[in-house]
Amino acid sequence: MSLALIAGGSVAGLTAAKVLADKYDQVIVLEADERPENIGARKGVPQGRHTHGLLKGGSDALTEIFPTIPAQLREKGAPSADFCQEVRWYLNKRWMLDFKGDLPIHFQTRPLLEQCIRDNIDAVDNITIRYRSRFQDFLFDQDAKKITGIRFNNTEGQIEEITADLVVDAMGRGTPFPRWLEKNGFGKVPLSETKVDLGYASCLLKLRNDPDRRWTSLLIYPTGPDEIKGCTLVRVENDTWLLTLAGYHNDHPPADREGFLEFAKNLPRPEVAAAIDGAEFLTDISLHKFPASIRRHYDRLPELPDGIIPVGDSNVSLNPLFGQGMTVAFMALRDLAHILPSIDIKNTAEVRRARAEFFKRLNEIFKTPWDLAMGQDFRYPQTTGKPPFGYRIKNHLKSLILSTNSPSIAEHFFKVVHLIEKETSFYYPHRMVRVLFTARAKK
Repeated sequence: MSLALIAGGSVAGLTAAKVLADKYDQVIVLEADERPENIGARKGVPQGRHTHGLLKGGSDALTEIFPTIPAQLREKGAPSADFCQEVRWYLNKRWMLDFKGDLPIHFQTRPLLEQCIRDNIDAVDNITIRYRSRFQDFLFDQDAKKITGIRFNNTEGQIEEITADLVVDAMGRGTPFPRWLEKNGFGKVPLSETKVDLGYASCLLKLRNDPDRRWTSLLIYPTGPDEIKGCTLVRVENDTWLLTLAGYHNDHPPADREGFLEFAKNLPRPEVAAAIDGAEFLTDISLHKFPASIRRHYDRLPELPDGIIPVGDSNVSLNPLFGQGMTVAFMALRDLAHILPSIDIKNTAEVRRARAEFFKRLNEIFKTPWDLAMGQDFRYPQTTGKPPFGYRIKNHLKSLILSTNSPSIAEHFFKVVHLIEKETSFYYPHRMVRVLFTARAKK
């Protein structure tokens, strides 16, 4: 009997469980938290109280893995919207065009999405989630240079070991896997890091009725170097609104209500402060800090032990202001689902080749979101790290694209942002010619 063992019951870990369940006889997920009794942020996911965008590319990938997800979200009250028409987006110091397009998306809180995924997992016979199971170490066959399982603290507080054919690291940004690799002689994992010193604060609100409101989301994205503050205000389930205020480089929103509202008044645009004027606060204000975007290049190590695949934030943790993290994770796992059917999971060499193909596709997926996020982050002189090649030229070209008065060009831009199209498709000569002839003045 084949067994896959997943360390971490995050959205990436749970989705990986479904992908592997189609190939392995048994899948076990080890999750440190207790089983949630209701829909709410978990202790192990402190960022769960904040806005989590699911871009169209990620939604499509997740739906391919869990076909019932859209219906579940609708049933639980998550609103949908045409991103082109019902989302007002301030970017590059101007409002993007709004028009009737073909980019339907859902808005929901992170805990609701996680619960929908968990409900799907609970219905799969060969998947077991073991809660209150805290990772301790990897089991390692030093002769074969293969990770063979996990040692963990179980529900009774006792040390337990489980051996498996495959281990998946879904322990997130703070995974111990890189330290384990260095300690066991595999070397230091090459790391790309961009320090942005982002701080954000979020709460759920009940907005006053406004018959003139035609949008389901307000996005204020600051453009450096002079704009520091940004936000997202999104209608989520139960006719509530999730507001996340954010600031770069130590200009962070506070947790007290008076300071929080004052921060909103100092955004680059007044629309959010006006929208939340008189709103009812449904939750306390939660704070979170994001010091840096990181990308781990496991595929650049001279040698990587067999028997393990890292997924989700264990590979890359992107600036949350751009809402790309879950989408990248789901798209990569969708590709893993495409790779697995053709391999013999009992053949170490074939599993190794499958992992190499997974990393290759992961790198392709990462290119667009990494370049888009870094292009914005490096507009600030305080940002440190290695900027993408040619980012200043790309920023100039994107500024031209964002000045368009053409709905078709704007919609193509939205599709790139939503990771449906690649960033390189921006720069096709025939598109750039159209961009030059459709520019508009800033308003």
